[in-house]
Amino acid sequence: MEHDEQGERLESELKRLDEHSDEIGERIDETRREWEAKEDDPAVPGAQPDPGEEESVASVAADEETLSEEGGP
Repeated sequence: MEHDEQGERLESELKRLDEHSDEIGERIDETRREWEAKEDDPAVPGAQPDPGEEESVASVAADEETLSEEGGP
């Protein structure tokens, strides 16, 4: 009986964490879309990278891709 209760609690916790993970993923996607829209809008100060800064931003994106392919943190 005790094992069944613990299993149910763990399944409930897993479901809660999955839902929370989905919500966070949606917030990340929304924030990314908002930022990309701001980057395209010259009226938003600071949203466009400085001329020498574009290289470093590209290298960060490449590093993130490498991490996701390698299963990094």
